[in-house]
Amino acid sequence: MATVLTQGKVDEGFLIGELNTRMSRETVTLAAGTYASGSVVISDEGGNYALATQALVDADVDGDATYAIVARNCSGTEAFPAAVIADTAAVKDSELVLGSGLTVAEVKPLLAKSKIKVRNAV
Repeated sequence: MATVLTQGKVDEGFLIGELNTRMSRETVTLAAGTYASGSVVISDEGGNYALATQALVDADVDGDATYAIVARNCSGTEAFPAAVIADTAAVKDSELVLGSGLTVAEVKPLLAKSKIKVRNAV
């Protein structure tokens, strides 16, 4: 009898398209923790990123935070470099990983500041 394997979520499964030659990607420093592919992250005043939560979005009173999406599953016990989608891309709304209190509707205009379009996709 054949073995049935169930594949989990694919890294970068959230991504519909990006600029040619992967120009949409950057390497940023993520705060310690575990990030799933598709996690929406927000920058702090020092330029480091963490999972975007409602509290962090609300704390950005001057509106200068930038947003990106973690490209691949990753983790670290202290701050670490990771690849993110940071500019001009299209992503699936159903594949985004959001922090506490955030909704896709709230994240959509925040990601648009980085020219990342959130598409309704399955």
